[in-house]
Amino acid sequence: MTRNLKNTFPVCFLSNSRLLIFKNSSFCILDLTDGKISRLARFNTSISEAVFTRIPIISRILRKGIRCGIKVSENLTVFVSGKRIYEININTGQISDGYITPDKSRPLVLSKIESIKGFDDGIYFGGYKGNPNKHPISIFKRINKDDWIEVFTFPLGSIEHIHNLIPDPYKNVVYIFTGDSNHSAGIWKAENGFTVVSPILIGDQKYRSCVGFPTPEGLIYATDSPFTQNSIRLLRNPDGKWESKKLMIINGPSIYGCNWGDDFVFSTSVEGDGRNQNLWAKTFQRVRGKGVIEDFSFVYKGNFKNGFKAFYKIEKDLLPFYLFQFGVLKFPSGFNESIFLPVYHMATKKYGMGTILLEVNQSLNLKK
Repeated sequence: MTRNLKNTFPVCFLSNSRLLIFKNSSFCILDLTDGKISRLARFNTSISEAVFTRIPIISRILRKGIRCGIKVSENLTVFVSGKRIYEININTGQISDGYITPDKSRPLVLSKIESIKGFDDGIYFGGYKGNPNKHPISIFKRINKDDWIEVFTFPLGSIEHIHNLIPDPYKNVVYIFTGDSNHSAGIWKAENGFTVVSPILIGDQKYRSCVGFPTPEGLIYATDSPFTQNSIRLLRNPDGKWESKKLMIINGPSIYGCNWGDDFVFSTSVEGDGRNQNLWAKTFQRVRGKGVIEDFSFVYKGNFKNGFKAFYKIEKDLLPFYLFQFGVLKFPSGFNESIFLPVYHMATKKYGMGTILLEVNQSLNLKK
């Protein structure tokens, strides 16, 4: 089994052993049982983009490649490239023309809502873009091929953008994570098909998050703040009053996570402060934000019963954060029941832009 997959992005799990990946401008299927890769379809981009995606340093600057994806059904996957949302048929390899939202926002992640009372099953996402003036930002639902509708819109002055939508089958609500600063940062809940949307906890970096997991005990989530201490936390409402309890401190902001067997996985990023910087400083500076303890991206693994611990870490490369991207570790979407954890590296010293496969019982050296 190949453990290091260069220039490869893991999109989503198609089954326990089959992983949809994007490699050298083509979608392929990786069989985790034997390591074999079969080509599915070429993504018909321009010649220049096809070249750029093969040159990591240029690809990083231009933000090329696949941003995220999600399995819709056995034969269909939705994915995001640039600001366009596409669909690929797993049987035929056919790729749709794509969809662009009216406000040119895009998903940070795609969400699947199923079996939540009052909500239609389907694929949803919240608009994500730079929006410092807090213009209206919407939640979208897939209707059909390249056909999406707005199901809710935050009005002017409410938030900057939406990080994630998380369905909670224990409470029959959908949590909405919003960002980034001041009262834009928060956790909201939607009920009855987004006809009722109300804030739970807002206005503090403790409630700024991109990834979380519903459990019987409450919502386990990690904070995403480059300028304040970050932690894995538990959101619950004993006696009808919502509270957020710190479970453990983590090395930096957490943008990505996944399910892996009985455990939840969070990764942390290495990035700058991001506030009140002039263009030169924001583009070329390499001073990490106060919310980042050291120059390593971490993977944390665990659950409510057994707690969480650091499972893996890798050092950020020496290039500036904003021009060449943050040091981050991403995961494919979907429930992972395999013994492998595919981890996509961005801007790390050893792997740069590639995927490695960690094993569930692997003993990893966490020392510098």
